[in-house]
Amino acid sequence: MRSEFQRVGELINAAEDIALISHERPDGDAVGSLLAMSVSLQLSGKRAVPVLADGVPGRFRFLPTWQTVQNRLPEAWDLLICVDAGDLRRMGLDPGVFVRPPDINIDHHPTNSNYARVNIVDPAAAASAELIHDLILALGLPMDLDVATCLLAGLVNDTIGFRTTNVTPRVLRMAADLLEQGAPLARIYELSLSQRSFDAARYWGSGLSSLERDGGLIWASLSLEDRLRAGYPGPDDADLVDLLTTIEGAEIVVIMVEQLGGKTKVSWRCKAGLDVSSLAARFGGGGHRPAAGAVIEGSLDDVKARVLEATRQLLHNPMEAKA
Repeated sequence: MRSEFQRVGELINAAEDIALISHERPDGDAVGSLLAMSVSLQLSGKRAVPVLADGVPGRFRFLPTWQTVQNRLPEAWDLLICVDAGDLRRMGLDPGVFVRPPDINIDHHPTNSNYARVNIVDPAAAASAELIHDLILALGLPMDLDVATCLLAGLVNDTIGFRTTNVTPRVLRMAADLLEQGAPLARIYELSLSQRSFDAARYWGSGLSSLERDGGLIWASLSLEDRLRAGYPGPDDADLVDLLTTIEGAEIVVIMVEQLGGKTKVSWRCKAGLDVSSLAARFGGGGHRPAAGAVIEGSLDDVKARVLEATRQLLHNPMEAKA
């Protein structure tokens, strides 16, 4: 990837106004990677504007410089960098705002479509933050406490506290290096992974009351009415899916969340040996082998029926389901 890093360095050196964007409904890796790269570019003397169409979720608003995030692209930029997003559809913006293809695409999703002029895509990376870390060091960009904190937040969140199978000794050494620079691991873990709002806990109650099982397949659903009743502000599942993966005997976990406009957001998680990214791709989504998602047109009941049928096929006939 050395040649791609060199091309990225040339593009950055030639630019003054840089826009950076990540995906809608951003997770900790999206927010942490976006902020880390933005701050490092700003410290190097560039005008860098981080963009998230949905803004920064409340549980990541302890991260330094989160207030600088805009919800739309600036009117003009010299360089556009996309972070942790498999394709442009995931940005949550009208495609018309992209007057030209993005310049740089930095991501670790295996379903990434390599849509930019320069693509730094490595599915083996534990998080996009790992790639941002390597890029910053390779280009000699500044790394201060704020950058280190945001990078560690990306690593911690996408590995669920270093619990995923793609955590390597190298990732742990990287985390140790960031700790040595002062990044607060305990605070990051507590605020972004452990702590829940009262509304989120009530929302979990609705999801848990819908819990069903068919052998190794476990699923739950959340309706718009559930969200309203709990007072939960977001369109997601408040990370309930991660709790469901801890259920004994679970091989595939699915959670379906009703959205406005007649759509349903689906999240899959699975044990090693299965691949839910291929399943998500069939429904227009993407992700990783053990964790993927899609937003599907249709009512909650309709999507539930289709998704469960396809997921059962994957569980019982993995090779046939990929065809």
